[in-house]
Amino acid sequence: MRRLHRRLYLTIIGALLAFLVCTAFVWHAVAEPLSAMWGIEQATHLSASLLESPGRPEDAGEIVASLSRQVYGDVALLDASGATPPIVEGRPFAFTAEQRAQPGWHFRGGPALSVHLSDGRLLLVHPRQRLLLHGLHVLLILTVVAAVLSLLIYPIARGITARLARLKESVQKFGSGDLSARVAVEGRDEVAALATSFNESAERVEQLVRANQQLLANCSHELRTPLTRMRLVIEKSDAMSESAGAELRRNIGELDALIGELLLASRLEVATRPERVERVDLLALAAEEAAYFDREVSGNAVTVNGDPLLLRRLVRNLLENARVHAGGASLVRIGATAAGAEIVVEDSGPGVVPEDRERIFEAFYRRKDATHASGNGLGLSIVRQIARLHGGDVRYEPLPAGGSRFIATVSSRASG
Repeated sequence: MRRLHRRLYLTIIGALLAFLVCTAFVWHAVAEPLSAMWGIEQATHLSASLLESPGRPEDAGEIVASLSRQVYGDVALLDASGATPPIVEGRPFAFTAEQRAQPGWHFRGGPALSVHLSDGRLLLVHPRQRLLLHGLHVLLILTVVAAVLSLLIYPIARGITARLARLKESVQKFGSGDLSARVAVEGRDEVAALATSFNESAERVEQLVRANQQLLANCSHELRTPLTRMRLVIEKSDAMSESAGAELRRNIGELDALIGELLLASRLEVATRPERVERVDLLALAAEEAAYFDREVSGNAVTVNGDPLLLRRLVRNLLENARVHAGGASLVRIGATAAGAEIVVEDSGPGVVPEDRERIFEAFYRRKDATHASGNGLGLSIVRQIARLHGGDVRYEPLPAGGSRFIATVSSRASG
């Protein structure tokens, strides 16, 4: 198995090897001219020693010619007084005052080496090749080296971390409710093992959720069967008093409604998008629902994309919540927003205490100041689930004069 740390180690080793190759190139480009300058300087000083040694004067021309061949440059020997023409080997070149006065290397107008002999003569050497790279050139070479290393390392590092990015995206999808999200297993290192573990865990979680949904559906079906039989028995029974029969029918109706709410909440819990999407006129839809509660709807006609059955349930639950806790809605309004639409339901009830204003949207949560046990605690929770499924949300606002305002928003771009 190729371990991830081995790949990182090999990446570093490869980067070091590339750096060594580039360093060798820089050394070849910079150090070799420096070595050549050192060789020219040594050959020039050796020739100066030969010129100063006792011998025949005509030997000076041979020494100058030999030095010119050795350093592959132009060489000139100047007399101290300047009366004698200089001995020049190679191409003629100009002598500056600085070269005449100061021994050593001179770089104005090209590199040249001047050596003063003890008898006052001046030996000048002008190499025909460029021997030095200036600091700017070295900086440019090092910049190129850094750029080459960056180009070599980036795709390798990106290839290693890209799988982690894909794993992160799958985890985010799974966390947002898409239980079918999986990540492709690539390679045989720790990242691949992590992807395999994630897929196995996601598979188990999905199976558990599906099993829970199936269990809930089966239990609901099994509960509704005896409820139906009990309702039939009550309707056909003459021995039961009218009040007892009415109470029993009411309890059966509440239990049947609770089962329906549980099934809907369970389905919304794992849904990532509406099952069907249509163009829905929210004003007309809200008016139809409000008519059952003997209420009128104000506002403007707003059309959104969404599931009409779920949006109808959202409006119905808000109106039912106002009926149960405040005696009915005092205002129902539909308005347009930048992202879609909002559904506003107000009532004149006692309102909600600050510590309960967010928790009232939790499933089965009962307000601390509730004076009765009406409702099953799922109505507002389902409202929030439906709103979020349609790209919006729901919030509570207290009215200045007392009462409650619930604002549910939905996006006009819900997709199926």
